[in-house]
Amino acid sequence: MQLKDLARRLPDDIWAIFEPILPAKVWFGNGRPPRGNRECLHALLYVPASGISWEFLPWCFPSYKTVQRRLKDWLREDTFLRAWGQLAERYERLHGINWDQVLLDGSKTSSEKGVRRRGRARSIAASRAPRST
Repeated sequence: MQLKDLARRLPDDIWAIFEPILPAKVWFGNGRPPRGNRECLHALLYVPASGISWEFLPWCFPSYKTVQRRLKDWLREDTFLRAWGQLAERYERLHGINWDQVLLDGSKTSSEKGVRRRGRARSIAASRAPRST
């Protein structure tokens, strides 16, 4: 599977793993009907695959707040991790995973060399000449 395949649509084989596990979102008739699980999962996988920020999800996806809220629900019910584990097992069976080469990114802390305080704001306006009188 290529990135362009994931960008166009969520592949059926991936959805087949997640569909029976993710709980359906029930609409009670108030407000706007909720977006489907497949659309939210597609958006959720599109963000890390494309490297964009949540706020820059294309218009064809549900809003990023909807996707984040749905992910929070799935994590609270432990359904997403179960489905993700099945997907990882499937990938390992098909392609194998070299666990010696797996890297984890824990860069959630601020940079040591970063600027600690704001500098003086520089004016870009033309300076006024002193009065000659």
